[in-house]
Amino acid sequence: MKAEIHSLFLDLALILFLARLFGSIFQRFGVPAVLGEIFTGLALGPSLLGLVEPNVILKLLAEIGIILLLFQIGLEVDIDQVKKTGFQSLAVALIGAFLPIGLGTFIGHYFMNLNVTASLFIGGTLAATSIGITVRILRDFKVIETRAAQIVLAAAVIDDILGVLLLTVLFEFAQTGTFQFFSTFTYIFYILTFFLLAPLAAHTIALMIDFLARKLKTYEFIPSTILSLIFFLAYFAQRFGAPEILGAFTGGIAFSRRFVVPFAASLRVSTATVTSVKSVIDPLIFIFTPLFFVYVGLEINLKALELSFYLLLYFLIFSLVALVSKGVAGFVIKGTFAERLFVGLAMVPRGEVGIIFAEFGRISGIFDQNVYTVMIAVVAFTTLIAPFMLKYYLKKTEMAYA
Repeated sequence: MKAEIHSLFLDLALILFLARLFGSIFQRFGVPAVLGEIFTGLALGPSLLGLVEPNVILKLLAEIGIILLLFQIGLEVDIDQVKKTGFQSLAVALIGAFLPIGLGTFIGHYFMNLNVTASLFIGGTLAATSIGITVRILRDFKVIETRAAQIVLAAAVIDDILGVLLLTVLFEFAQTGTFQFFSTFTYIFYILTFFLLAPLAAHTIALMIDFLARKLKTYEFIPSTILSLIFFLAYFAQRFGAPEILGAFTGGIAFSRRFVVPFAASLRVSTATVTSVKSVIDPLIFIFTPLFFVYVGLEINLKALELSFYLLLYFLIFSLVALVSKGVAGFVIKGTFAERLFVGLAMVPRGEVGIIFAEFGRISGIFDQNVYTVMIAVVAFTTLIAPFMLKYYLKKTEMAYA
């Protein structure tokens, strides 16, 4: 037991250092850090060096990391922006989600001869746009304040919400093995009820924390309180039949400075409290979230992968579906051709959202090693290529976005 603990300390030392190192190196060359973290897992795991093996403790730490990441994503949701862009963002999100779901499911079922569940998980992996990576790209290019960029951000938020709900339904379908309309409708109703009520409950707690902080003139009790709330919402979501990440996501929305309790516009969390929450969450995310993506790399064994012409072919097909389906979605907005194509390209990166979907597919036993690796490769490819496509396109067209 003692030897195992010592080995865990060594594993964490290697993972934390190398994840940050490779993440920074990848960023230096304009590649999202998340891919550097996955590469770290590949390098340390059975694919290359075999120095670190996946275990229960690393898995637990990885799950904490993804729960905190979803809380941060919820924290950055701009509900007002979603309202302002209205129908256009909704149209981009719906087409950008359901088109890849439909195409991915069709190809998986009729060409790869996979069952319906696995095919739906392939479609789901291709569906969601990573709001975290998208925000980073738009900030780096200094175009985040433009109308087209705001449509992209609102659509990415809707995509995330649809993605989490879809993941919840598919996960339930994978467990039962049957699709019954009434029970599924009831299940979705429960999830939507939780999604509507959890932010209100969490926001009430946020207002109480805000009140106590101002009365006590201290924010020192906020860190432990926030973490307790995040873990409680994750637990409550699971008890409600939803993934833990949905609880964390709704909690982040509740603590957002932009979230307002309906019919009570004055009930906002103070800027000081939100700043305090961010100051607590950001360092934890900086440490824990890379563990999730490293763990994804550790779970992949490239040596055991049966490379074949068909595997490469499906990677190319799904990559094409991932690119074209999001590109088409951009053309539903009103605006110039340049703006429409910009929206489509900005919706391409899947990032952590697609990885979460693929990981759930693997954990559920829905994806075998080959399908899982192909989907991770597609997610990595879209995440990698999006910044370069946008940079090239903006430079080529000399669009006045900056």
